[in-house]
Amino acid sequence: MRKMKIYIAILLFLLISIVSTKNVLAADRTVVYFKEYYCIVCQEFAGYPYGYSSDYHPESDYLKIMEDQGITVIVYDIINDEGANDLFSAYNKEYGNNQSNPSVPIIFFADQYLDDVDEMKAAINDNTVYDLSSTPLLEVTVSGDGAFGDLKGFAGFLAVLGAGLLDGVNPCAIAMLLLFVSLLGFTENKKSLILVSITYISALFFSYLLIGFGLLNLLTSFTDQAEIINTVINWFIFVLVSFLFLLNIYDFVVTRNEDYAKVKNQLPKWVQKYNKVIVKKFTNAINNKENKKGLISILVLTFVLGVTLSITELVCTGQIYVTIVNEIKYEDVGYSYFLLLSYNVMFVIPLIVIAVVSITGKGIVSTSNFIREHLHIIKLLNALLFLIIAIVFYFRIF
Repeated sequence: MRKMKIYIAILLFLLISIVSTKNVLAADRTVVYFKEYYCIVCQEFAGYPYGYSSDYHPESDYLKIMEDQGITVIVYDIINDEGANDLFSAYNKEYGNNQSNPSVPIIFFADQYLDDVDEMKAAINDNTVYDLSSTPLLEVTVSGDGAFGDLKGFAGFLAVLGAGLLDGVNPCAIAMLLLFVSLLGFTENKKSLILVSITYISALFFSYLLIGFGLLNLLTSFTDQAEIINTVINWFIFVLVSFLFLLNIYDFVVTRNEDYAKVKNQLPKWVQKYNKVIVKKFTNAINNKENKKGLISILVLTFVLGVTLSITELVCTGQIYVTIVNEIKYEDVGYSYFLLLSYNVMFVIPLIVIAVVSITGKGIVSTSNFIREHLHIIKLLNALLFLIIAIVFYFRIF
């Protein structure tokens, strides 16, 4: 009888130990899940197969299924949760998810991750996630990504603003600025000059903004469809900005020595000739009494001129623009558009300054001389920007 009591006591002890161990393990089973509020697949994964506005289906809520299994599920919304986007990047980096534009939903557990929703469901249903989640998660350190670090941070935002302003005084864009100044000489009526200036600058602004939106959507669709395409883009930008760094260093030396004829990074000759032809036709159309039908006609011609020149000048101003857009695509859609809008506002500021100076009577000559005297500084700043971008893309690729 005594032995029986001992056996029962031992058995009870073992049962209690097993249950306690199971509870401890269950408490230690943790997964990290990233989602996005407007992600349709994320909504379906959380039990809303037809979106959050539809009925909730608990049997298809895989977050609840994991919790019912005894797994602690830590959920982050990469748009609505502060700092979640940085954490999302850090997890992908630590777990070896080398996609340049990783997607949600995605779960991290133990030393593994799953970003295919069908694989996630299967792994949860067959207890693979449960079995492996007892292994601790990898330690993750948050750090900014992208060519300018965390673009949602104030420093990243300032970097985008600075790049836009620098692109606005890009040596390749100087011809555009001076052409614009020359257009303001057709009349001494300040009201007309102000309207023409606003129209011309608006044409440039909206043209570049629309080009940026199109380029942003194009690059985003590429990275979503094929990783190899994004790799090619990264290599292309790295090689391009490295070459432009060397080119601008050379131009810095020759402009510092006032040997302007040797400047390399400028608009191709055929583009310069084409722009001169456009401006000449524009001026003739305004001064031709037969074609001149009032201020409205002049403003329409001005807008068309602005759109046309923005496209022809893109061969040079696009050097920085493409790089910035490639980085903006890493942010959420709303903030990407905000950064693009901010960049283009800064891009037209030099035009606004030129217009104000010209309208107040300083004239083309003084403006041209000022730009020429400071051309070496502009070249040096461009070189430094391209060097920074090249360094960051080097570490991104290698």
